[in-house]
Amino acid sequence: MLVFFIHGVAESKVKFAQPLKHLIKDELLQRGQEPPYFHSGFYADVLNKKDKIWNCIDRDLQNQKQQNPNVNLQDIFRGQEIRREFLSDFVGDAFTYLNLERGEKIRESIAGHLEDFILAHPEEQELHIVAHSMGTVILWDILFSDKFSSDDAAYKIRSLILEKVNLKSINTMGSPILLFNMIFDFNPEQVQNFVIKFSQQPIRWTNIIHSSDLIAYPLSSSLNFNDSCNLLVKDRFISTVANDWENNMRALYNTAGNLNPQINQALSLGMIASGVADAHLNYWNCSQTAKIIVNTMLGNEDKILTLVIERLKKVPGMTINLMEVQDSTKTKDYKIDQSWHHYLGEFDKLRESFQFVDGSGKLNLRDNIAQVPHVYVYARNGDCKFSGYVGLFHAEGLRQEVQNIKAEYRLKT
Repeated sequence: MLVFFIHGVAESKVKFAQPLKHLIKDELLQRGQEPPYFHSGFYADVLNKKDKIWNCIDRDLQNQKQQNPNVNLQDIFRGQEIRREFLSDFVGDAFTYLNLERGEKIRESIAGHLEDFILAHPEEQELHIVAHSMGTVILWDILFSDKFSSDDAAYKIRSLILEKVNLKSINTMGSPILLFNMIFDFNPEQVQNFVIKFSQQPIRWTNIIHSSDLIAYPLSSSLNFNDSCNLLVKDRFISTVANDWENNMRALYNTAGNLNPQINQALSLGMIASGVADAHLNYWNCSQTAKIIVNTMLGNEDKILTLVIERLKKVPGMTINLMEVQDSTKTKDYKIDQSWHHYLGEFDKLRESFQFVDGSGKLNLRDNIAQVPHVYVYARNGDCKFSGYVGLFHAEGLRQEVQNIKAEYRLKT
């Protein structure tokens, strides 16, 4: 199994994918799978350097200061940090790739990396591609564009995929493909033609979106493929908080955001601004990203219900109540009807109840009269698929794991 990475904007490290490689490897080993071979397609050395541009901008700002010593440079040119470290990086790299000569060199660089990778492992026939940010747009171009000359490196890459390996999956992270397709007047038939020509079996494609990443957008509906298309595109969302600043802004929003519409809007914008840059880079260090990628690679993307049950089974001290699962069509929590729950009042409480984001089921957590926590997992049709409890000694561990599951998989309402 070969896993090939393509980086995005503002990348300067050859080992940019190293954290995600370790996470993917660990995830595969936990599932009893052999780790794959990894390779990173590095092309940042082809990009224009933006330091010269910012040197000019800094001189212009200093000229303004000399002409008016009382001027506040941070006020007349606001958001300098995010402009310099994120927006100009993204826009600059995007425009660099759109330059015909530079774009061609970038594709040549990626083609060289991919060819070396494939030739170094001739026994491996299975290829998986993981791309981030602007790298997803470059990958899209390489695979599907019909605008290149016949000697462009994009065709060399397609030839490698056709003759040397079998492209099994694509994972895109923080992708602006949707926005670029608006510019390029995308035609779905281009993708259909690629899939028909280059694969005799479905290619799995997962588009991963961090909720705070303003560069990333869903793809599946915009592609508008029919059921016969051999390319299976799914969007997956990660809703973790990008950084401490965003977490603080969210807390402030929850406590003060309802005071008036102006404050509500200001705090909402503050949350977005504080998390956007880190959210866009978060994928490389995110265990959820690794799990999604591995699911796509293996082609056995488990429903969240199944993943949750496996996690609960591993909670220290867990005792599984098989009788309640076997009698699932006739049981409620503890097999106690609603009137009995009402009678128990404060002695029997529903502590947590939430639906899973993929619609596969829900989780309930209750404390019984003795404050012993019991956890239940139900399928979408109401059948109990898991019932278990822990003693008081392990109660906090179960409650914490339920909170972790809630943070990762709860359907936001």
